[in-house]
Amino acid sequence: MKQLAFITLILFLASCGRKEGEMLTERIQYDVTIKSPETDLAWWVQNLEGPKREKFVKALMESARTGTVKVYDVMSNQPLTAEEIATKGTKTELLTLQRPYEPYETYDTLVTRELQLSDISRVRFLEQWQINPENGKIHKEVLAICPLVESYTETGELRGYMPLFWLSYQKNFPLEVN
Repeated sequence: MKQLAFITLILFLASCGRKEGEMLTERIQYDVTIKSPETDLAWWVQNLEGPKREKFVKALMESARTGTVKVYDVMSNQPLTAEEIATKGTKTELLTLQRPYEPYETYDTLVTRELQLSDISRVRFLEQWQINPENGKIHKEVLAICPLVESYTETGELRGYMPLFWLSYQKNFPLEVN
């Protein structure tokens, strides 16, 4: 009798644990603006407060550079080396300039601009979502994060957002969908 009561108690306690719910999607991907270009919006709309944004972006980049998390190329999903991570977002351009004095000849020069933490204005999340059908609550699990930087045309118009790399919080990346 005691064994039956003990087993019943164990089953009851096990059933009271946190239920994640039913799988809504194994992966969903979306961008989040963390530094809004819109000055008319309230500070928290599409924005993280300055010091918190800097802390978040710094933590992401440090975990990528130190190897705390695995880092993968956005296009090939292949692991990146520390050297490849360090060069992401760095731009080298060949500029043709004209001397300000006679005979005003032109000359070429290389300009290298390294990625600044302030350049990261969006992040892309890759998540898994589960829904509890009893109460409608959604549980989200972040599988990977991708920092995004603004990309401009030669005339200075915003072209879009360039992904740097995926920081994966999963052992297997890319994730296989069943």
